[in-house]
Amino acid sequence: MDKLKEAIILSGGEGWRLKPYEWMPKPLLKINEQTLIDLQISWLRTNGFKNIIVASNRDDLTSLPVEYSFEKTKLGTGGATNKAFKKIKGDVAYVMNVDDIVFYNPSELFEYAPNGAGVLLAKPRLPFGRVTLRNGTRVVRFEHRSYLDFYVSAGHHVFKKEIVQRFFPEKGDFEFSTMQRLADSGLLQGYTYHGMWLTINTMKDLIDARAYLKYEHGKYE
Repeated sequence: MDKLKEAIILSGGEGWRLKPYEWMPKPLLKINEQTLIDLQISWLRTNGFKNIIVASNRDDLTSLPVEYSFEKTKLGTGGATNKAFKKIKGDVAYVMNVDDIVFYNPSELFEYAPNGAGVLLAKPRLPFGRVTLRNGTRVVRFEHRSYLDFYVSAGHHVFKKEIVQRFFPEKGDFEFSTMQRLADSGLLQGYTYHGMWLTINTMKDLIDARAYLKYEHGKYE
């Protein structure tokens, strides 16, 4: 029998860096014909995820079939994940930020964490023109929006339930200390990803995501 694919979408962002251009909570930002949260839910369901938990301080973000992990007060990413895992039926779940859009089959990462925790890794792109100089002033190479030669978290993870119960806080973000504790314990594995990664933090990010999904990729799958 195939293992039930379950996912948690961390959806508590208010999108303060998008204001005053956008006042919608980040999950409700329109990405062409869909809201951001509906885009991510549809992506997960297309790839076989049946039980999807939306962790948020509101329970009216979507009409699609999901279950909410409702937060009366902000719990941070660690606390929200800890609380949402109480609704996970199996022993592992895919955990993702609502504002990080990637283009691969999430089942790859879901099946990946042999030691209990995995994180999707991508190389960041420099938002400026990268210049190589010779003799201090002569430009010998100009690279527009080049990739940097190191990896960062792309906001998508997989965690086993026992790991969350053991390491995750009741309140607070897991990025600040929990991930390092997992690394120190030898429990965290990185999964490298080389496709397009869209993260929506500013109005420019939102415009770029709309354009990419509409004109270049056409369909999020």
